[in-house]
Amino acid sequence: MGESVHVIIEEIKKGNKEKFLLIIDKMTPLINKYVRLLYKDEKEDMHSEFVLSLLEAINSMQYYKEDGQCVYFLSRALKNKFLEQYKKSKQHFDAEASVEDEFFTEISMDQPVYDDWLFHEDLKTMLLKTEGKQAVILWDIVFHEESDAVIAERHSVSRQYVNRVRRNFYNLLKENYYK
Repeated sequence: MGESVHVIIEEIKKGNKEKFLLIIDKMTPLINKYVRLLYKDEKEDMHSEFVLSLLEAINSMQYYKEDGQCVYFLSRALKNKFLEQYKKSKQHFDAEASVEDEFFTEISMDQPVYDDWLFHEDLKTMLLKTEGKQAVILWDIVFHEESDAVIAERHSVSRQYVNRVRRNFYNLLKENYYK
């Protein structure tokens, strides 16, 4: 079965850095779980981040005499790193979404541009070209101005799908009106 975790950590603390690979091996399933849960593009970078957090956790450990406590400490370190990365990822995603929302507010219903009959007809034509859930989702986006989460819940789709529909529509509007 191999060496116990607390013995491996003790050897790492004494200077045997090659034993760190054994810890990585033991914690790989948890690392892979957290990497999968993040919706970041760079999975390999995220894996490296978690490995580094393991190394930092081992270097900061003061008590390493029992396996259970060592595994718990390392698990908590990985979980804290996941929460930190998730918050960063969410902030980045929200910032991207707000930039897209700012574009769309330029052509909202309250502004004179929307009152232009041709634009209104073009908008209807674009919406009529879509079918199924996309059409209903676009209708909610354009005329009800609801958040992605609310629309996703109502139509039983993911928030990412709603966001993708929104972005594709924005890109179509950009192509037609801002070239």
